[in-house]
Amino acid sequence: VQLTIRNSLLGLMTLGILAACGHESPTSDVAQEQPVQSGPLLVYASHDASRTASALDAYRSETGTRFQLRSDDMAERDSRLDNPLLMSKVDLFVGGSLAELWAVAEADALRPVSSELLAGNIPEAMRDPESRWTALSSRARIVAYNTDLVSLDKIASVRDYTSLGDETWRDSLCLASSAVPGNLALIAFLIKQLGVRDAEITVRRWRENLAELVFANDVELIDAVASGQCAVGILDSNVFAAYASARSDAPVAAHWFESSDTIFFDISGAGVTRHAADPDGAKALLEWLATVTPNALFAARNFEFPANSDSQTDAAISAWSEFVMEPASLSELGFLLEDADRLIERARYP
Repeated sequence: VQLTIRNSLLGLMTLGILAACGHESPTSDVAQEQPVQSGPLLVYASHDASRTASALDAYRSETGTRFQLRSDDMAERDSRLDNPLLMSKVDLFVGGSLAELWAVAEADALRPVSSELLAGNIPEAMRDPESRWTALSSRARIVAYNTDLVSLDKIASVRDYTSLGDETWRDSLCLASSAVPGNLALIAFLIKQLGVRDAEITVRRWRENLAELVFANDVELIDAVASGQCAVGILDSNVFAAYASARSDAPVAAHWFESSDTIFFDISGAGVTRHAADPDGAKALLEWLATVTPNALFAARNFEFPANSDSQTDAAISAWSEFVMEPASLSELGFLLEDADRLIERARYP
């Protein structure tokens, strides 16, 4: 049975934040530091913590602030089914998607933070209307295709996400699981763009066009596109950029829609936790991450676009900057996530 957002994302993500206090990320020296008498700032990352570690290293060098950086893996998140509403000891939560940030905030696990620095550096549309979290970087849900299987003329016919439901893509489409937060938020975006009925028709047509069963994540999906298991797929632009950087000979290319307002941008962001032991320290770090150079560092480590418009976009994805536009309001999508969850169940999207 399809779980609701509060049971799925909150159970799998937020619970990880609570229990992750007992699991350190091995990706950085930052994660291995022992607490000092006054206690280090505890940062929890719901995703691969390496890019957060890079930013924390820079902040420690600049300010002398000590940290513990924690994260956990999906298997550990899946095993936890208790109440996620308390995040004792964690000071700053770093989330890898709008769906995660929204679920954690709606669980009352983040505190409102009033900050002129955040307001001055991050556009209002990329901040929670109740000031519980702010975006730090963004990435697009794009179309990737196999250049040996798909001609330029054929891919040019894909003008938006609904185009992949056309019969011409029968037995050619690959999708990651509906449990991937980016897909949940993408469907919320479709509901906003098309309305519930047409968004559901689109998802049902995607399912009819699947070449394979859905993949666990975007990394598996891009591998399948490159190998020819499927001709085309939907995935995060940063996953594509990382893959293309490592496999320049792979027969894959990114396809961006002509109209920027038809492209969904997901985010990574952060918020100060409700039960932070050092809320002032967490706020200071959050404000620093939103400033020009640190924000560029945070985004570049994961091939994402910085949320601060004055920050430099990494050279590897700078050519895509023309497609980036400020969202009308991320919070509007947040309110549609539960509708998206119900649509996924009705449409039997695995």
